[in-house]
Amino acid sequence: MSRNTATKWKVFGGSMILCLGLAILCFVLRVDVKKLDQVPLVELYRVLCDSFTIPGLLVLMFALLMSVSNAGALDGLGYVAVNGLKMLIPGAAAKMERFSEYLERRRANRVKNYTPLYATAAIFLAVSAIFLALFYTVFER
Repeated sequence: MSRNTATKWKVFGGSMILCLGLAILCFVLRVDVKKLDQVPLVELYRVLCDSFTIPGLLVLMFALLMSVSNAGALDGLGYVAVNGLKMLIPGAAAKMERFSEYLERRRANRVKNYTPLYATAAIFLAVSAIFLALFYTVFER
């Protein structure tokens, strides 16, 4: 397995573990786990749908933000933030770089592929859609 493939699997595994933890946290905060057998099925499906939607959307938005940032849309803000902090730290102002040097360094370190994050978001949103469909099969008006 190549190094790039191994890194993708690590990112995928890490994002899945993080999202599962967030989904469990959302579920535990919304439902009393000790009285789980007393929770109506409609309420259970609704909470599970919400618990999988929230991490899926967070990962999707994070991946989109990273894609926009990687395209260079936020390079100017990053340059201002880095140099603003360097001006506040004593002795760091002597190491300030020009914007062209900053752009060259940023372009060399760009991440090329966000497929693991998009895959994690797709999996969680698909599970959420399944729970949403189950919710509407049980829901009565």
